[in-house]
Amino acid sequence: MTPESAGSDNGIRPQPRVVKSALRRANLSDSFVVGKYSFSPYMACEHGCVYCDGRAERYYVDGDFERDIIVRTNLPGLLAHELPRLREKGFVSIGSGISDAYQPIEARERIMARCAHVLAEHDHPATLMTKSSLALRDVDLWARVNERSRFVFLVSLTHAGDETRRVWEPRASSVDQRLAALRRFKEAGCATGVLAMPLLPGITDTEENLELLYDRVLDAGVDFIMPSGLTLRPGRQKEFFMHHLGTHRPDLVALYTDLYSEERPSGVPIASHQKELYARLLEWNRATGLPWLLPHHIYAGQLHKYDEVNVLLHHMVELYRSRGISTSPLETGMKRYLQWIDGRKAEYNRHRSWRYEDLDCELIALCRQQNAAGAEAETLGSVIGNTKLAQFIGQVVREGDLFDYVNLRLKPNPASLD
Repeated sequence: MTPESAGSDNGIRPQPRVVKSALRRANLSDSFVVGKYSFSPYMACEHGCVYCDGRAERYYVDGDFERDIIVRTNLPGLLAHELPRLREKGFVSIGSGISDAYQPIEARERIMARCAHVLAEHDHPATLMTKSSLALRDVDLWARVNERSRFVFLVSLTHAGDETRRVWEPRASSVDQRLAALRRFKEAGCATGVLAMPLLPGITDTEENLELLYDRVLDAGVDFIMPSGLTLRPGRQKEFFMHHLGTHRPDLVALYTDLYSEERPSGVPIASHQKELYARLLEWNRATGLPWLLPHHIYAGQLHKYDEVNVLLHHMVELYRSRGISTSPLETGMKRYLQWIDGRKAEYNRHRSWRYEDLDCELIALCRQQNAAGAEAETLGSVIGNTKLAQFIGQVVREGDLFDYVNLRLKPNPASLD
């Protein structure tokens, strides 16, 4: 039996739940997968990944985390009701760190199939995070979403082969199945990326595994790969993981005991390990020419201009820091920009008749005044206190230029040249 067909034949006890709303909403898009709206059809997860953060106390799930799966039965209907009423453009992010939207129970429940139908009838872009090749069942629907706006297919993959995958992700799709799904979605015209997280110390963060993983990901033609290390929150998550580690890799128990000795609530390891791993992973991305953040060209044009700038500025801070470049002036300008946006959005949020497209127009007007305004006129430069950054934003907002996350340079948008 494959992971995709297992469904409730694996001792699963579905827990139907009626929810009051489908979408969680943020004031501005996040800088991780550029999500503004999000939903997850299930809670808890059959995949049984040993390291899953969802086992921690902060994400309390009643019953057996791998068997008692909460099924949000009315979610597709709510999504159909809520999508047309959204006032702002933004990506709908599907999935979470504690559940998989395409875990085996989806083969029977088909909640994602119905949600994909709904999204395919609207103009909101979407991102999907999964470890399951079951998503291939709905590839034609997601291709329709991509044709109307944008669809980004994100696969969680840290193992280069199934020998270790079977131990740490026992009921998730195989490595070959996930790579095949990436290729198929790419062929369908969708952007694709890999979430290489969490990389397990001494298991999947080794140079041997990383070399093969990056080779296989490159061969699948992905647009980017986002690597990161393992967090172990003190309590149930860490205890469960360490017990499993003692059974399967007792030689690594001492290493993990040391790395996670600080017992931080966030579960992050000691700083020296984080620094060393971060440097190694960035080098792998540089060597392969793969961005380690969702690239600008993927989300450009899919958000309001003011939100696109928000995401871009956050990404630029991370990108420049990774090169050892001082980001102090950039962060100061970004902080002032966000203060301006928060103030203007507060006004728009209070007036239901106001269109957020007009806030884009306000930003464009500030950029246009950069070179021609009188000394007393407000410009974007005076708003953020950084003329150079304001000129950069003007190129993005007015000309549609794109920021290349590999060479850190602006370039013309090919679509704007047609």
